[in-house]
Amino acid sequence: MDNYKDLQSRKNDKDIWFKRRRYGYGWIPVTREGWIVVVIFLVAVISGAFLIGDQPDNELTPAVVAYLATVAFGAIILIWISYKKGPRPKWRWGKNPDDHPEEDW
Repeated sequence: MDNYKDLQSRKNDKDIWFKRRRYGYGWIPVTREGWIVVVIFLVAVISGAFLIGDQPDNELTPAVVAYLATVAFGAIILIWISYKKGPRPKWRWGKNPDDHPEEDW
């Protein structure tokens, strides 16, 4: 029952940062806050790649392991924020008559 209340409060909440994608599974940012979250994630991934630099012979060094762990953790946080600040994801392919304009892009 708590999940139902959480879903209803999220549907009634006008503070949605992400909407469902029109094609595929997942979300797309639709507010300034959503875009800020995505940009922070991308900056962290790209800057981390530059910080570890070129690894000799493509070895799995501790720096590479730390980078991959950081990217995985960041992706989990990004998905969690998207889930909390957007509608439940579902597979979509195109525009449907039962789309909700407040939740679907």
